[in-house]
Amino acid sequence: MEIKDLLPCIADPSKYRVIGRIDVENLKEVAPYLARVLPNASYNAKDGWISFKKGQRIITIHSDGFVTMTMISDREEALSILKELEDKAKLAWEKRNEIDITKPLQKTFVGALDVYKYLPKTNCKKCGEQSCMAFAVKLLNGEKDIKDCKPLFEDRKYMGIRETLISLLLSAGYDLDL
Repeated sequence: MEIKDLLPCIADPSKYRVIGRIDVENLKEVAPYLARVLPNASYNAKDGWISFKKGQRIITIHSDGFVTMTMISDREEALSILKELEDKAKLAWEKRNEIDITKPLQKTFVGALDVYKYLPKTNCKKCGEQSCMAFAVKLLNGEKDIKDCKPLFEDRKYMGIRETLISLLLSAGYDLDL
């Protein structure tokens, strides 16, 4: 894997857009399986690309191994994502016999209100945000971690909604550091 270009992001000048490359053998053959491993991915079989969102980032994997990414914080984050994509591609290929590529891609959308429903709604500001709704938005954008909501993890009375929220986010393809 390598980074070919690191340019200022058009949407947010404090971030970068990146052109990188992953090393995956037979990427054209792996792509239909990889598209089903990546949450909420779009896959174009004719042109051979996969596109998906990860937080605010839009990531597109091309059949020649090139990867474009937007809203990247720095070079280390870009390399981390490229490594993760290589690992997921290898795993998808290893598990290809278990992946049904004849079914349409499943998409699950989770919005800020969906997340807010499963937050304590205390507006305690322990997460660093002014409100639970602001936290929900930043959580979905990848700017906050679910563990930043202290009451959700420290108060036993929120255990049920915490588990439901975790399941909801995982089903929508969010990577949670639990």
